[in-house]
Amino acid sequence: MSTVAECPRCGWPESQVYEVLSRHLTSEGVVTYTRCACGEVQVRVQRFEPGTVVTGGPGDGGVSPSDTS
Repeated sequence: MSTVAECPRCGWPESQVYEVLSRHLTSEGVVTYTRCACGEVQVRVQRFEPGTVVTGGPGDGGVSPSDTS
């Protein structure tokens, strides 16, 4: 599968989604079917990747309730 920066039919920028037709969660990631301004249907895959932890649990170096005074 190749990635493109613009629609091969009309040149519309891929970064500007014209219309989302459907979105599906799969084992590989999220598959989105979109329609370009010219009517061309496109398939986009956003793969699952490890992300940054933004919250932590006990032992994460935060302040515990007993530390507040």
